[in-house]
Amino acid sequence: MNSLIVARIALDVCTWKFDHYTQSSWEMYWHNNIDELQNHVCFTLGNPDQMQNSIQALERIITLQRSIFNGTSILNVDKLFSKMVYRLECVNNRSRHLITQNIEPLIGFLRDPLTICPNISSTVGNSVFHDITFALQSKRFLLLAPSAPYENVALTSPIPPWLGSLDGQKILIDIGSSLFNELEGMRKIGAAISSRWFYEYFKKISLKFDRIIAFEQGPRNPKVFFEQIPADLLPIYTFINVAVEPFGKFNPWKILERVAKPNDYVIVKLDIDASNVEKDFIEQILKNEVWLSLIDEMFFEMHVNVKEMESYWGGGGLDSLKDAYNLFSKLRQSGIRMHSWP
Repeated sequence: MNSLIVARIALDVCTWKFDHYTQSSWEMYWHNNIDELQNHVCFTLGNPDQMQNSIQALERIITLQRSIFNGTSILNVDKLFSKMVYRLECVNNRSRHLITQNIEPLIGFLRDPLTICPNISSTVGNSVFHDITFALQSKRFLLLAPSAPYENVALTSPIPPWLGSLDGQKILIDIGSSLFNELEGMRKIGAAISSRWFYEYFKKISLKFDRIIAFEQGPRNPKVFFEQIPADLLPIYTFINVAVEPFGKFNPWKILERVAKPNDYVIVKLDIDASNVEKDFIEQILKNEVWLSLIDEMFFEMHVNVKEMESYWGGGGLDSLKDAYNLFSKLRQSGIRMHSWP
């Protein structure tokens, strides 16, 4: 009897699907009160309880970013993180096996919570500030899937099966890529604003991209551009030096649909500093189930009307922080690991 059960399970067809998104209590506090907190973000982040949460979450993410997470050692601090929940569905088995995987919570400015407010950055200890070179572009608060804790399953693949597969490709679509090192003599800053950050993150955890497609509107000297691309990236790097457009052959989602498959692990970064166009692209994703299903992780810098960012953006955005919270939540609820790109 037992052998028959094992045989039936082995022959069963099982697939992973996104189930739902769960906010942590920390994220819920910010989301539910963002109308009131919109103009008091720095003051609120400076409260002792918020400061403690920020430091604990950052220390955890900084540690996790250094390697592929192996599915063990879930810590108490993980309660601060929100959860992407996936289910394993089998044709011959009606039970659903649920898996939760951590993602950084949507709080504060949707950026590193310790780098924008001067009253905070001047008082935080070295434990979370020793490695900051360019605080505005800090990526320490980004928890990507290969490094993110998950529960209730043992995996051998570096990419969780609910996001990709062993025979799938790892693809980066970088919309607004700039140069790989962007500014001569400022390589660390350049790494923070181009495809280089993703390349170095993957390399650090012993993963490689199979394909990178980079869009950049600003004219770039081909010789200068490709001299900066590492030799191991040249065979898989496609540079499209024209502006993306919502319709026609330069729509990035149409290109994505041609090059990606459901079992690929796809990362999209969108940062072209054109708010209306960016939001049009995101609305296209939300209205197209095929495009939505192909994207596993997405990064987007949404310009919002908060005074702390006006000097960096040359004025405030038209959207409120509440608009950003709602949009990012909607994308997470649709199955995309959505992150705020600084």
